[in-house]
Amino acid sequence: MTTYLVAGGTGVAGRSVVTELVRRGESVRILSRHGGTNDGAQHAVGDMVSGDGLAAALDGVDVVIDTTDGKTRSTRDVLGLGARNLLSAATAAGVSHAVLLSIVNVDRGRFTYYRAKTRQERLYREAPLPTHVVRATQFHEFVPMICAPFARIGIVPAFTYTRFQPIDTSDVARALVDAAEQGPSTEPTVVGGPEVLTMREMATAWKSATGRRGRVTNIRIPGDMGEFWRNGWNLVPDKSFGTVTFEQWLAQR
Repeated sequence: MTTYLVAGGTGVAGRSVVTELVRRGESVRILSRHGGTNDGAQHAVGDMVSGDGLAAALDGVDVVIDTTDGKTRSTRDVLGLGARNLLSAATAAGVSHAVLLSIVNVDRGRFTYYRAKTRQERLYREAPLPTHVVRATQFHEFVPMICAPFARIGIVPAFTYTRFQPIDTSDVARALVDAAEQGPSTEPTVVGGPEVLTMREMATAWKSATGRRGRVTNIRIPGDMGEFWRNGWNLVPDKSFGTVTFEQWLAQR
């Protein structure tokens, strides 16, 4: 049995990774700052940014899967200093290899979060231990996360000339664990959802499934993020991996 440490194991993607590892009968340890409980998994308290607790958390670990996120300014250090500390501690602990969750074509993005994720990828590529990066398209949760706040003021936004290829976190977890079992790779594994949808299609489906009020309204997203989406850099139709469609995901909510 392999012992895995899941960094970010209490987050959206991390929880699915823990579930997938437990399903496969592996030994799972979740790294978080505050600890917790999770069926079938151990919990280790540690802070990636300060480095506190990492040595103990990694004791006896064979493989690290890093699903950490840092979308807000207050959490962004986890992608840089945090990743560096985790990789250093993993090397010292004798971990065989580490797997990182990243984003499709992240290195083409010029906005702050994608630049931070690109630097995180670079840290993994240049790490003193073998690694494997898995790049995924946006999760099913992404568009609803955008729509819900706007719906409170009577608008369900549909970004113009924007399409997504949403993937279920259970499928992302499967790809990450597959990559961990495969071992290190110098090339990233790329996975996308089972279908490409316009944001209008997704917004309309979300509104219908949730019963939320508001008019589906075309909005043009300016700046680097708008350019990224309009250019279709968030799509990998030739790398369809997911099995759960957006409407199936909505039906499960």
